[in-house]
Amino acid sequence: YLTITRPDLSYPVGVISQFMARPTEEHLQCAQRVLRYVSGTKDWELLYRTGTTAQLVGDSDADWDGNAADRRSTSGYTFSLGSAAIAWSSKKQPTVALSSTEAEYRGAAVATCEAIWLKWLLKDLQEEMSDPTTIYCDNLSSIQLAKNPVFHAPTKHIEVHYDFVCERVFSGEVVLQYVPTDLCVYERLVDPRPIPDVPNCSK
Repeated sequence: YLTITRPDLSYPVGVISQFMARPTEEHLQCAQRVLRYVSGTKDWELLYRTGTTAQLVGDSDADWDGNAADRRSTSGYTFSLGSAAIAWSSKKQPTVALSSTEAEYRGAAVATCEAIWLKWLLKDLQEEMSDPTTIYCDNLSSIQLAKNPVFHAPTKHIEVHYDFVCERVFSGEVVLQYVPTDLCVYERLVDPRPIPDVPNCSK
């Protein structure tokens, strides 16, 4: 429930949740570590300021081959409207990605779906976003793949439904834009560094 208002908890909670069927003492220690972190950051909050421009902006990222147990990647996104985030996700990908480009492209696909849904929601709330939604990504290859619908040998194995990104880019609904990794807002959701020394819980 805390992840509803705390995007910095999405990654560690997602990792611990993978072991709910057969938890061990190590997983309990991980959960207690998260609760201690929450106790020390109870004054952290999302601040929505009045008078800011209501512009929908997203960030997408993925850690290729991040899980040592099954070699799956974790991807996710954040979307901000005005001064703070309004939607975020951190989730392990359902299949193994064969390259960092594929992992990032899959993350961009999920972020694109969320961007389209948010634009529909804002339209129902009489706040229609006519301009393309910018989604920042730190992988140039995945951006070029979205702009070029031609399949090449290294990427032809990517599932067809991920071409959804290409369709939305060409329709002008979203724009994928490069941002260096160290400036990526979403990086904290796929990296355990916000909570130092949290075990990987991969055993």
